[in-house]
Amino acid sequence: MSNIHFHPSDDTLARYADGDLDPAFSIMMSAHLEYCSGCRQRINEIETSNTQILESIPAEPLTSDLTAMLSQILTQPVEPLTLELEVEPDLRAGVLKLDNKEFLLPRALQRHNEEIGTWSRLPGKIQRAPVSTGGKSKMNFIYMEPDSSLPEHTHQGQEITLVLSGKFVDENASYGPGDFIVQTDEHQHSPRTQVGQDCLCLTLLDAPLHFTSGMATLLNPFSQLFFR
Repeated sequence: MSNIHFHPSDDTLARYADGDLDPAFSIMMSAHLEYCSGCRQRINEIETSNTQILESIPAEPLTSDLTAMLSQILTQPVEPLTLELEVEPDLRAGVLKLDNKEFLLPRALQRHNEEIGTWSRLPGKIQRAPVSTGGKSKMNFIYMEPDSSLPEHTHQGQEITLVLSGKFVDENASYGPGDFIVQTDEHQHSPRTQVGQDCLCLTLLDAPLHFTSGMATLLNPFSQLFFR
């Protein structure tokens, strides 16, 4: 998708290629890669480079015992393989239904369809459903209704947002499907949707939000209650 403007860092892509991300972060990355051909190409380049590095390392000479074992393995008769046809997943199982709307989830999320919790309403015409992924980070689907907004806030840790459908804006930019947005305690913003435009996102938090303006600041002493 050529309209993606926000991507994971090269360090994150390298850690993904090395299998060095926790399960929730890996899900986010896999979903983004379904949207982004550029990051898929970068992953291929990293994996190719890693392979070339491994191939350049001189191999240790085999001991006589290893040579004998390898020879024995190679002389064993080969059993014919029985191939099972891969069954295409039922896409209906990967459809997220909400308020008479249907959103087809990326394949990386379809595998976790049964781990989506109950939807609840938040202030500002926003709905949330938790996704059970294990680990300390909290994954949620966030649905922003048309003309909705989340109060201005910063982050006590890292917040990753992947836009799945629609569009939202903040003080810095406009974000559409496939955009992978990373926010830290250095960022402060107020996400919102425009009139007639909703947005479905997947978010990953490793610490609660910290609200910075208006009546929303009264929620800060209870922010752990929303971080679940």
